[in-house]
Amino acid sequence: MSGEIRDRSWRRTSLLFLGHFINDGYGSFFAPLLPLLIDRLDLSLAMAGLMGTTRILINSFTQPVFGHIVDRTDRPLLVAVGPVLTICAMSLIGMVTTSAQLFLVLIVGGIGTALFHPAAAVLVGGLKGARNSGSLMAFFSAGGTMGAAAAPVLIIPFIAAYGSARTPLLIIPGLAVVLVFVLLLRVNLPLREEKSREKMRIKNIPRPLAVLWGIIVLRGMAGVAFSDFLAVLVTEKGGSHLVGGAAISTFLITGALGGLLAGRLSDRFGRKVVIFTTILLASPFLLLFLRGPTWSMLPSLALAGLFLFSSTPVGIVAAQEILPGKSGLVSGLVMGMAWGVAGLTLMPVGFLADRYGLVSVMTWIALIPLAAAILALFYHDPKREDV
Repeated sequence: MSGEIRDRSWRRTSLLFLGHFINDGYGSFFAPLLPLLIDRLDLSLAMAGLMGTTRILINSFTQPVFGHIVDRTDRPLLVAVGPVLTICAMSLIGMVTTSAQLFLVLIVGGIGTALFHPAAAVLVGGLKGARNSGSLMAFFSAGGTMGAAAAPVLIIPFIAAYGSARTPLLIIPGLAVVLVFVLLLRVNLPLREEKSREKMRIKNIPRPLAVLWGIIVLRGMAGVAFSDFLAVLVTEKGGSHLVGGAAISTFLITGALGGLLAGRLSDRFGRKVVIFTTILLASPFLLLFLRGPTWSMLPSLALAGLFLFSSTPVGIVAAQEILPGKSGLVSGLVMGMAWGVAGLTLMPVGFLADRYGLVSVMTWIALIPLAAAILALFYHDPKREDV
């Protein structure tokens, strides 16, 4: 890859990092505002859970569809449509007065997020076979995690200062960021790649992609379950609610930092080596968090998050390398649908936890990455062209 193309790739990915930060930041307003919404709308916990699940499923299962549209239309600036929808919808969340309005806000916000992710992932690498594609994807992925981590810090003080009815004012700075993002992105778009016109059918899915998808689903089951029940686990182990919040931030941030390192290592040593090693190392630290002494909770959780989530960008790049020319579709499959399928485990985990205890059930969940690591032994990296 020439110096000029490499510089353009990093400039473009830096802009997409910003887009990812703002999209996922606004998209994460629901969780920190949930107590307020429950009181105002008189929601049951079951209804609140259903609303959150609905948004996740819409986001997850429509990503491959939007990714296919992005592949077919060859209009890269579609990447701006998703953040606009997310910002406009989620900025209205503070003024909803009925559960139906809240459902509508979450659905539109979920659609915006579903459109942004595959459209942005197509633009991240820029060139087929680029040697630094893992590093670029890792940097892009970190933007979304950082945005989600920043959301509570931004939205809660805003409402405390100005009231929930004024959250629509957040549309103004959000759209201003998107405008700057788009204007700068236009002059840093990648060279066009030839698009694959072959229709995707189940029988045509390459075996490596099927194996990779299975790995991501299994790893995602552990990631989603621990992310959602983390605060409860901390309190059951004697920690405070403040420690529970710190645990969630630690889990997410170390995962983002691990992704940056894993992306770079995968460019050098290959995708399979990094995917297998990081997933394999996640289980011991998840078990230490669950069964170890109280003082080890945050350190073990930090390492568990680092290893469990670090292969996320590596998996996206690996999928794009398996099916070049269908980057939007495969990005939607591994970023969206795989995590949506993994998220379906939350209901049975909750049901079993009510019956057998949360720590006992999560101990079994902590072993799932080992199954993903075993499956990774059957995955083989496609040959890459050096650019």
